[in-house]
Amino acid sequence: MQAERMDRYLRYFTLSLGALLIGANVGLAQVFDEQYDHWPEKLTIRGTIAAGTGLSADSIEPFLAKEGKIALFLGENSRAILTELQPIIETAGDDLSIEPITPEFATRVAELASVSDTLVLLGLDDPAAFSQVIHPLQEVIARGGTVLCDGTPAIIGMLGKVNMDGKPGVALFPDSVLVSQFKGDSVAKGKLLSALALHPRLVGVGIAPDAAVVLSGRKVQAIGDGQVTMLLMANERLPVRAQSISPQRSGRQPLEEFLVDLTEWRRDAIDRTLPPFPAIVPGDPVVENGALIIVGGGGMPKGLMEQFIQMAGGKKDARLVFVPCEENEEIPGTPRTVMEWRRSGVAHAAFIHTKDRKQANSDEAFLAPLKEATGIWFGGGRQWNFADSYYGTRAHGLMKEVLRRGGVIGGSSAGASIQARYLARATPINNVRIMAPGYERGGLGFLSGVAIDQHFSQRGRQQDMTELMARHPQLLGIGIDESTALIVKRSMAEIVGAGRVHFYDRRLPVYSNRPDYVALPAGSRYDLVMRTVLSSSE
Repeated sequence: MQAERMDRYLRYFTLSLGALLIGANVGLAQVFDEQYDHWPEKLTIRGTIAAGTGLSADSIEPFLAKEGKIALFLGENSRAILTELQPIIETAGDDLSIEPITPEFATRVAELASVSDTLVLLGLDDPAAFSQVIHPLQEVIARGGTVLCDGTPAIIGMLGKVNMDGKPGVALFPDSVLVSQFKGDSVAKGKLLSALALHPRLVGVGIAPDAAVVLSGRKVQAIGDGQVTMLLMANERLPVRAQSISPQRSGRQPLEEFLVDLTEWRRDAIDRTLPPFPAIVPGDPVVENGALIIVGGGGMPKGLMEQFIQMAGGKKDARLVFVPCEENEEIPGTPRTVMEWRRSGVAHAAFIHTKDRKQANSDEAFLAPLKEATGIWFGGGRQWNFADSYYGTRAHGLMKEVLRRGGVIGGSSAGASIQARYLARATPINNVRIMAPGYERGGLGFLSGVAIDQHFSQRGRQQDMTELMARHPQLLGIGIDESTALIVKRSMAEIVGAGRVHFYDRRLPVYSNRPDYVALPAGSRYDLVMRTVLSSSE
């Protein structure tokens, strides 16, 4: 046993020395080196935009069925479609305006855009005329309205940030290169990848001849009869990323067959231009000052919130800040956690919430509670929301300052995973995959060198962590059961609650007939740096 422990110390010393030699942040806990421009500033559009060529009446009909005022503009080659659309046109009545595309097109678009909730432009064949109506289209989308543009390939290409020739577009599809009449073969993919090679931080969007792409908020879907293909350029360590989606045909289809999150792809494009993550030798999982409370979701261990309050300074002196995990831009009223703190006698309890990265980076009133906080609690939900809002912002830096001052940071479920530098299970479409391209870098980094998953045994996530460890063996995998928590001070983690915490250490051999982890119950202690069981209550 003594020889085994000595061997572990020697291996740890060697790894730590290597990390110092290559400039890793070993031992430098709470260094704020996450950067604002590693994440898109604007993550979503407010409304909906659809784009394609030669759409059918069936594809157009849902846009004419929307509530509110609708303006329909028809090019000469699209007049015949009026007959097929006649039933829904009659239903819309006075809420629908039908206009020809004439020399006065730009003026009429500007007039009707100001009073319309939906603009439908069919049969556009003049890029110069289209360039004159971009501002009204932007206004409709900014109000949360809908724009459908059916035009020539040149016009569809203008909707991205750049077109296939590298000329600037209008970015109604942010950080994208759009190409219509995309046949999906190797030639078509090669041409789009050639454009992306010049703009590797952009996402390629190929639209089949009989399809249109729809971007609503941040979600991408296909309509019509064909596919939409998403592409990212390869780099020296990652191959081309490609995914094709078709129009949804059934409520039972897997989401990945018909839905893409554009922000995830934009993040992945940026991530491919950055140094590899996680580092070959990541930073040590050490909390130099203060403490972390990491809960696996599904209920709070008895007395743990009271302990959090005491660690933050007690009911009289603690300055507590709750950070909810929400996709909605606004939260009605005061979150329940804050109300419970106040009812328990906490004198200073506040919350912050934003989906605006600019606000999280520069709004002094928004940042004020974090500047004096002694304790922060992150709520449950989908952890990518935290990354979207705070990664690399001044708010993120102030959160780390709480620990430097000796405060405490806690969270449950999503609020557990977000505490690691590596962010596990952060796919925006669903949460069945433990690795999410583009979001792995998104953890807030209060604890380096680890990946944290929650609801662990209850949702059978052991094999998921095994998969993650195979990809990133340099990390320490931590799977936390529901109603169970880790309390971390420096490198020592104490387990409390009803379940177990599972530790995956790929510095040790894996045997086919044994678990590839050690699972410890409440009362046990584990050294996160040495990866050693300090004590077990069993």
